[in-house]
Amino acid sequence: MRRIGAVLLVVALLLDGFGPARPASAQGSVVSRVLQLTRGAGRPLPTTLWYPSALTGRHPIILFSHGLGGLPQQFAPLVAGWAEAGYVVAAPAYPHTNARVRVDRRDIPRQPADAAFVIEAVRALDGMPGDVLAGHLDIGRVAAVGFSAGGTTTLGLFGPGHPSYLRAGVSISGRRPPAEFGGSAAPLLFLHGDRDRVVPIRAGRQAYALAPFPKQFVTIPGARHGEFLRPGDGKYPRAAGLILAFLATNVPVA
Repeated sequence: MRRIGAVLLVVALLLDGFGPARPASAQGSVVSRVLQLTRGAGRPLPTTLWYPSALTGRHPIILFSHGLGGLPQQFAPLVAGWAEAGYVVAAPAYPHTNARVRVDRRDIPRQPADAAFVIEAVRALDGMPGDVLAGHLDIGRVAAVGFSAGGTTTLGLFGPGHPSYLRAGVSISGRRPPAEFGGSAAPLLFLHGDRDRVVPIRAGRQAYALAPFPKQFVTIPGARHGEFLRPGDGKYPRAAGLILAFLATNVPVA
């Protein structure tokens, strides 16, 4: 079954992931482009990539998940900072919770499988002849980060039997995952504002309490639901710095 799954993934990549794809655009030291991925009927997963314009050596992968009614581009300043630090960031727009569709929160439990699919698709680029990322991905070191429902999606990746290459996770203002934790230990960071009325901090603490892995819970004093992820917010430097420091410690760029 695993071999069949791998074949289907390659077919999906050839049919949907790389043609047609939006042309890459460069802003300073970071390049972005969109992969047109899909996971079966009704689950398109257009995925924005950010990566260093000068690729040398191998670069770990970060999977970023948006929240309900969100889009990857809304978090471009944050994730571009990770790319500047040497990471390759992949951010899918989830099919039933992004800003361009009627949001269906009942689809959140299906999103961890979408995220896992995107990770595999990006890892496959390392062996894709002609792709600029070929030979430059550290496919053995992957981290996942998510905001709100994307934090819940992120935690859902760390279930029983999760791949050993999934080294660390960050849940920002998220809830408990849709299934139980399990598998090999991977460090987890939880960030939450103590004035969050959308996802109360107690929900974040419940998720934290369930995690059996090495973990850290950081309260952002006075913060509501994620405004500290915007560069103009006074709490942004601390929040962004905490996330990047956690990634650098647990999924370092070689």
